[in-house]
Amino acid sequence: MKTYISKTKLRGKFIVLDGPDGCGKSTQAKLLTDRLNEAGVDVVTFRDPGTTAVGEKIRQILLSPKHDAMSTRTELLLYMAARAQLWAELIAPALKAEKCVVLDRWLSSTCAYQGCAGGFGMDNVIKIAEDSLERSWPDLTIILDVDLQTSTNRLSGAADRMEAKPREYHQKVRNGFLTLAEQRENVIVVDAAKEIEAVQEEIIRIVKERF
Repeated sequence: MKTYISKTKLRGKFIVLDGPDGCGKSTQAKLLTDRLNEAGVDVVTFRDPGTTAVGEKIRQILLSPKHDAMSTRTELLLYMAARAQLWAELIAPALKAEKCVVLDRWLSSTCAYQGCAGGFGMDNVIKIAEDSLERSWPDLTIILDVDLQTSTNRLSGAADRMEAKPREYHQKVRNGFLTLAEQRENVIVVDAAKEIEAVQEEIIRIVKERF
C-alpha cells in the first residue's frame, strides 16, 4: 500500500538526498520526485554540483581525472561556487513559488568529503557555507548509507576524480555523513543496502512523518 503524501505540507519544502558514491541517491531522488508528482505535489529536482550552465562547467572541472592535483580547499570553494549559482538561479525561485525542491547532494556532501575525508574540518566547511550561501541547510537531509564494499560494487564505468580517491578516503566520507547525522536534527540516515523499492518506501515514510 502506498503511503499518503500531503501536497499542501510539501509546498516550499527543500529536501536533499545525499550519501557516499554508489549509495543510489540519484536513483532515489528520481523515484521520490516521481512519487511526489503522482501525489500532485508541485516538485522540481536538481543536482549539485550542476544543473545550471555555470554549475555544469564547474562539475566537469571537479570530476575530471585530469585535475588530480586539485587541493581540498580548491574542491571546497568550487563546490560552494556551483552551489551558490544553483541557489540563486533555480532553488530560491522554486521555493519562492512554493514548489517542493528535491536535490541530489548539497552542503552535507562537502561536510563529509572535504570536511571529514579531506581534513578541512566540518565546522570550517559550515562556516564558509554560512558566509557563501543565502541558506545552508534544507528542511530535510536523507543520508543513504552503504558500506564501502557495497558502494564499490555498485559503481560502473570509468571512475571520476572523486570516485578514484583511495578506499581510506571513502571510508572517512561515510563516517563523515554518519557523524553529521548525529550532530544535526534534520539529517536522517537510511540503510541503502536494501532493495531499491524498500529504500524508496523508507524515504517516503520519513518525508510523510516530517511534513
